Amino acid sequence: MKIPSLVTLDTNVLISSFLTPGNSRKIVDLAARRKFLVFASPKLEEELRDTLKDKLKYDKDELSQALITYKEIIYKFVYPQRKLNVIVQDETDNRIIEAGVEGKVKYIISGDRHLLKLDKYKGIKILNPSDFLDLFKD
Repeated sequence: MKIPSLVTLDTNVLISSFLTPGNSRKIVDLAARRKFLVFASPKLEEELRDTLKDKLKYDKDELSQALITYKEIIYKFVYPQRKLNVIVQDETDNRIIEAGVEGKVKYIISGDRHLLKLDKYKGIKILNPSDFLDLFKD
């Protein structure tokens, strides 16, 4: 199968990649090697920063290193012009969809059940990390 070219990563995938080895880290490693191109938005970066700092209590150096790693895997920041309300159960999940739509991505990778339940939005396939990695198998 052809390697997907445009992707948006949910914050939960990034955080998982920082905390444990596994599928999320494999995805970040592939992104770092530009096996696909990651589109993000400033809102997603803000969510990542806030979660690492406030919920996971990253100190200044840990936070700085995590954000450097994050910015290294981002191909392009997009600035969504439309505010969506697709996921009503968790309004913040809409920021991921907005970035994906604005970046015209093919995939959103997430571990979030609300997004995964949606399965697809405007031609964007929503996959968990394991299913996304299956696309790379022969």
